[in-house]
Amino acid sequence: MRVLIVRLGAFGDIIHTLPLAADLAAAGHAVTWLCEDRWMPIIDGSPAISRIVPLPRKLLRSHEVPLTHKLRALRRVVRALRSERFDAVIDAQGLAKSAGWAAFSGARLRVGHGCARAREGSWLVSQRRAPLQAVHVIDQQRALALTLGVRPSGGWRFPLPAWRGERDRASQWLARERIARPWVLNVGAGWPTKVWPEARQSELLALLRGSGHTAVLVWGNDAELAAARRICAAAGHGAVAPPTTIPQLGGLLAHAEVVISGDTGPLHLALALGVPAVGLFGPVPAERNGPRGRGYRTLQAPGAAWERRDVSKVDMAAISAEAVLGQARAALSRMGA
Repeated sequence: MRVLIVRLGAFGDIIHTLPLAADLAAAGHAVTWLCEDRWMPIIDGSPAISRIVPLPRKLLRSHEVPLTHKLRALRRVVRALRSERFDAVIDAQGLAKSAGWAAFSGARLRVGHGCARAREGSWLVSQRRAPLQAVHVIDQQRALALTLGVRPSGGWRFPLPAWRGERDRASQWLARERIARPWVLNVGAGWPTKVWPEARQSELLALLRGSGHTAVLVWGNDAELAAARRICAAAGHGAVAPPTTIPQLGGLLAHAEVVISGDTGPLHLALALGVPAVGLFGPVPAERNGPRGRGYRTLQAPGAAWERRDVSKVDMAAISAEAVLGQARAALSRMGA
């Protein structure tokens, strides 16, 4: 069966959907994935995915690109999808825009989440709907395979690209910096309410300095780079990572002893790579989004559920540096490190 997965973004959500692709590929189905072009590197080269159709997000959102150019780009994407003559399309996002692409794909069968999980009326496009029975988002995504007669079995599998060159690049940078097995700290997140305060991050670096661990801080934009520099300066410890693409970030995380991050892409990438991690959660329940299994720990801050912007409503500062260090040591102990 030729199956299209529609999961346009974002970073962590793409990773959370990879086990679904693994289940479908293991059952013998040819999987194509429609995603925004900026997230394509996460899955480009995955052994579970036969083809990726990129959606040119920047072009489509630009106010400087003429409407006619945008329409031509959209037509190219639709033609690319319809040329595959899909037997089924899975709307793994559950929004109006993903449901629209499912409809435009021309697939004979459209499946997706039911109204308990999907939003914006997107479930109305699906001819078959997966019931919301699981708590964790990965298990919810894997349940979509049931609508095609595929019963997921075994643990979560994340068929990432190999990224060998990126791993070598990271190894060379670490050698130049004289860092062996870094404790990687991700300083930012997509929602302001998911960010662990800089003061707490500096406190953690001071604790790591006292315990003989070297911290490497990773970042994703100019504001996070500035934050990483301030955190290191305040603690008198730590190295700021160079700019990285997503594959280069994966190469660096693969060398980490442990990863510490809020609920955002690098945390979920660490899980997919099999690297021990501590997830710091605030507005989203760790039971839904957090890493699970041996070598993974989570800490939950009190606050308003699903609050994206108002940091006064989510007390991420309630997570102490000492608690994070303790959970990191517990994660490493479970992994036998």
